[in-house]
Amino acid sequence: MMPQVLTANRLSVGEVVYWNAAKGWVTYLHDAEILPDDKAEAVLKSDGARSVQERQVVNPYLFEVRVNGSTIVPVKTREAIRAAGPSARRDLGKQAD
Repeated sequence: MMPQVLTANRLSVGEVVYWNAAKGWVTYLHDAEILPDDKAEAVLKSDGARSVQERQVVNPYLFEVRVNGSTIVPVKTREAIRAAGPSARRDLGKQAD
């Protein structure tokens, strides 16, 4: 399997967030922790589940990524869209930054 990233939606505002053990939930994919396949499920069950119980996030799940140098690239189109923001208006969301 490929490396993975843990993602969810922040409960307070609904934005897409990514897990980083040192920083907690971060807004940008490039700040996410890359999880090796053998560790990813454990992080989901511990940190993801705890964050749901603490009502920080909803619907945590893992998705596969490729790492090109220092760039994290989602394998699936859905995750690329979630990382960038709304696809209908390029002047909104993270792609506008």
